[in-house]
Amino acid sequence: MNRADARAHGAPEEASRAKETTGHVKMRLIAHFGLRLLLAGALLVACAIAIFFWMAGKVEEIEMNRDFSGAGARKLGETMRWEDGSPRFDERLLARVRSENGWLQVLDDNGTVIHSLYAPPELPHAYSIGELVSWWRQPHTYPFPYDLYMWIGVYDGKHYTLLYGIEPEAKRVLRLLGGIDTSDIRRIALDDALADEVRGSRLQVQLLDADGREIWSFNRFDARLPDRYTLSELALRSVYSERYQARLVFDYRPDTGMTWVVAAPFAPGDSEPGIWDTEFGVLLAAFLMLLAASIALFGGLAIWYAHRLGTPVLHIINWLHHLASGRLSEPLNAKGRSPSSTAKGKLRRPYRLFSHVIASLVHLTRTLRQNEAMRRQLEQTREEWITGVSHDLKTPLASIKGYAHMLEAPDYRWSDDEVREFAGVILEKSAYMEALIDDLSLAYRLKNGALPLDLRETDMAGLLRDIINRFKKHPRFETADIRLDLPDKPLNCRLDPHWMSRALENLLANAFVHNPPGTKAEVGAREESLHGRACVAVEIRDDGRGMDRETVNRLFERYYRGTNTNDGTAGSGLGMAIARQIVLAHGGDIEVESEPDKGTAIRVRLYLSS
Repeated sequence: MNRADARAHGAPEEASRAKETTGHVKMRLIAHFGLRLLLAGALLVACAIAIFFWMAGKVEEIEMNRDFSGAGARKLGETMRWEDGSPRFDERLLARVRSENGWLQVLDDNGTVIHSLYAPPELPHAYSIGELVSWWRQPHTYPFPYDLYMWIGVYDGKHYTLLYGIEPEAKRVLRLLGGIDTSDIRRIALDDALADEVRGSRLQVQLLDADGREIWSFNRFDARLPDRYTLSELALRSVYSERYQARLVFDYRPDTGMTWVVAAPFAPGDSEPGIWDTEFGVLLAAFLMLLAASIALFGGLAIWYAHRLGTPVLHIINWLHHLASGRLSEPLNAKGRSPSSTAKGKLRRPYRLFSHVIASLVHLTRTLRQNEAMRRQLEQTREEWITGVSHDLKTPLASIKGYAHMLEAPDYRWSDDEVREFAGVILEKSAYMEALIDDLSLAYRLKNGALPLDLRETDMAGLLRDIINRFKKHPRFETADIRLDLPDKPLNCRLDPHWMSRALENLLANAFVHNPPGTKAEVGAREESLHGRACVAVEIRDDGRGMDRETVNRLFERYYRGTNTNDGTAGSGLGMAIARQIVLAHGGDIEVESEPDKGTAIRVRLYLSS
């Protein structure tokens, strides 16, 4: 198939390739950016989970610092491990237990103590179920004065119970204060041992009436302790000891309505914690860390995208600007090299995502260069053709003018035979000029799709016989050696007999005009398939001198061949282009095969009537 046909049939292929390229780019962009956004989301979720566990640990640490009893028991139970059938604890937690004067016992499911640490000798070695639960729910019950905290776990399929007991000094003093008679405030006094213990432990004792006013005190040295408590203040001081720099315990006596309060000020090193050592501080820090992680992650992702996406996109845009301005080549960088490809011709990593776009741009650039070369060649050919046509018009016109002057001259008397001879020449030259002008007009009508077709059911075999008969009656081709190879059955097609005859006559004339005398031609027709539909294929084959590849590729281009008056209309330079346009207007297909010294075959295919 020649170049013109390739362009005609290449349009659907180009559209399909463009659609396929768009689909590939879309899927690659979805995969590329979607997977990375999912990865970024997964990393952000992982950061959030890590921050959550950090926050939980910090809150638990704050709780242990505020009151090691409850939080410490839970932490001891969570971190306890078993080695050789015996429990093992974190040494830092054990040190905290010792500093708090606490003790540990591990019980089996029957209440038997299987392991103990720092346990006072008066503690039982086994507990009944009711006894343990009673002391746990009533930690001040005598003779078991300790606050109990429990942790229940499972090891090797068996349940075990961790007991953490503690009696802070302030609570022990508070328990001893419960035995003092408060009916007469003036007679309240501490025994020497208790007074020494209160002073030695730097404790402060207050007795409050039912309205929260201090009515008695002992060893009160901290001016920050109020002499009257409100309900909210007493509650806040008992929970948030860090805020008031003193641990506060109290015991309400419902029989008298009075309340004993024991305050233990913080040691000089136990300063009020900063904002970052409180629950609010931990929550704020967690939020800031999550915000920083999000900014860092998505900021880095944005910078990475800007480099990986922005660089090739800007290059593609610059490339398109180059093409739009007529510079039919890829823009080069400052070093004069292609930014998208390596020295070996491989795409660089940022451009691989747009490999199909780059390939399409390369194809577009190459096509535009080819089209530009073809345009210049066509322009040059057209100018040569116009020059030739102008010469061909002037030659018959000169003959017409010459004979007209001869007939007009009064000095001569022409015989009737001479006048008829002159008129014949003038008529012949006028007919040639008219045919040349008609060819030019027809070529442009076909190009613009303005040729009206009178389509009718026509037998191609019969049409070919009529064409050959008319062709051989032409004086120039009466000796042409043409062999017909047609089937007996009709080959019905919907076509315009007039214009299809014109196309086939042009093709047939081309076989004899541009070949030496004695050239033989064979005209045949048979059924074939075109794009999955039944069609008739008309083939005109000659054994002439043939054509080279360039001539074959340009055979159906307008203006390709110049003219001379001896060739008649078949040598106008438009005959083959007109033939091709007529065939395409019928929805058919035309192709040519030829090699030098091996003749030429032109094949026309038209769809059969259904």
